[in-house]
Amino acid sequence: MVSDLPFPPQRKPKKRDQVCCILLSKESIIDFKGYECISSSSLRSSDICLFVSKPQKQSCSKMAEAIRPEIWKPPRLVAGTGDIYQTSISKSHEREENSLNGKIGNQLDYRKVVSKTNKLGSNVFRSIEWTADGTSLVAITEDNFIRTFIAPPDLLTSSAPHHLLPYSITPTPTTPFTTSLYPFFTLSDPSTTQLLTSTHSQPIHLRNLLYPHITASYPLIHLTTEKYLTPHSLLWTTTGTHFLAGTDSQIHLFDVTRYNSGPLETFTTGKKRKSNKSNPKTRVPTFFSSSTIQSSSDLDNANTRSIISALSLHQQTNTLAAGTFSRRVLLYSSPYQDGVLTNVINLNSTKTHSRFKNFPGSIRGNGITNISFTENGNHLVVAERRSNVVFIYDLRYPAEVWSVLVGRNAGTNQKLGVSYCSSYGTGDKRVSGVVVAGGIDGIVRVWNPFEGCKGEEEEEGYLKPKEKFVAARDPVTAVAVHPCGEVLATSSGQRKSVNLQDETESEFDSGSEDEKEDEEGGEKREAEEEVGGSVKLSDDGVWDNGVRVWAL
Repeated sequence: MVSDLPFPPQRKPKKRDQVCCILLSKESIIDFKGYECISSSSLRSSDICLFVSKPQKQSCSKMAEAIRPEIWKPPRLVAGTGDIYQTSISKSHEREENSLNGKIGNQLDYRKVVSKTNKLGSNVFRSIEWTADGTSLVAITEDNFIRTFIAPPDLLTSSAPHHLLPYSITPTPTTPFTTSLYPFFTLSDPSTTQLLTSTHSQPIHLRNLLYPHITASYPLIHLTTEKYLTPHSLLWTTTGTHFLAGTDSQIHLFDVTRYNSGPLETFTTGKKRKSNKSNPKTRVPTFFSSSTIQSSSDLDNANTRSIISALSLHQQTNTLAAGTFSRRVLLYSSPYQDGVLTNVINLNSTKTHSRFKNFPGSIRGNGITNISFTENGNHLVVAERRSNVVFIYDLRYPAEVWSVLVGRNAGTNQKLGVSYCSSYGTGDKRVSGVVVAGGIDGIVRVWNPFEGCKGEEEEEGYLKPKEKFVAARDPVTAVAVHPCGEVLATSSGQRKSVNLQDETESEFDSGSEDEKEDEEGGEKREAEEEVGGSVKLSDDGVWDNGVRVWAL
């Protein structure tokens, strides 16, 4: 719908420009295309204005948003790690030691545990996660450490952002493939501050985040080669007495009380496909069902030979979902020995791709990295690597995708986390059933797929983000919503060469607005954007490794 806008005489729009008004949540959103800036006096009191810059050739061009505070306020930055980790690994250790001044929970000595092979690399924050009690943040970094940050008690009441420093630092032999926090983590009870880790050519380790030693080991060894199998996914059961580990075409069940012991049970998802001797190019699949997982005849095509890359367990129904790099999700009735394969979701389905054949870009990813159940257990949120969308499946009709969340901007091999939260926001703006994800452009996007919103007419079936805000100058590797739903944490970073680093300002310093020449047209444009509405940033040669905490 095209609408006339009351521009002042000096800002009368040209005929070739269109001003599109889209009604959403009883508010009018006006999208100005072709303008570098528009005076705030030209806005009506009920409008939200999105200033869209001229098209850029960069695939990660950012959108500068000017949003009226009485309609929607972007999250407020309440804590962050500053510039400590925005450099190489070796320099970040020096900055961290100077900031801590010897005050660290487990008295770690960097000189004894730091690997010498990656000191010049960027100290990327790979992931961030809130503990079950909501008191602490656990981050995995490129320097083979697990850092635990304790949230300040006055996190939401302080007038200035807090400077986050790690309370404890836990070393690992290599960067963990995956981790899993104990579901009953309580900071006041050291016996519960446990974390499972999976590292290359090592047993699965149970570590206490408050102490540097290993609590227990669980070997997972190939019977023929006697090599350690490296899980790509770990998950605690709802009782906290067992855990699951996903490897190549296998799911292993461990009893946490059986130290130095292998799995209680191994579920095999598929056998290797053997070639036909008469025609080596022809591969005949052999469909497999283990003695404990009995698949029905209509699930014979569930033979899945791929790495189990993601695991999720519904808290009430105990339904287990296992995602693979072959773009399939296996659904089991239980994670224990009596588990039965109930269904298989195939993201390679022709129905899915034919339905969204007009999507502007490929919806096909490169393997599942995140899966989450909704609280009622009826829907499953599925995210992939190298994919700009997030799928939602209705488990009552799993043959076809239920909804596609577009605009994720995650077309990279780097793993970028996607979170589902049952509660998001504060006060009368609190919503339920929200999907939050970060992109390679440093923007966090929020979808509310169960609100009943629809996309534009020409994109029917897609759901665009309801909210977005700039959170970093590098890709946002993970987004974690606090259990209360009122606080959000982000981690960011990207692997870069040491010679690409430029001098950058701390996020707690006030930045100035610079201009630079456009490489193609020689025109000057703004080279800085706001992060969270409070920090000026430049996206050239920046190492934005760190953790930020936002108040919603």
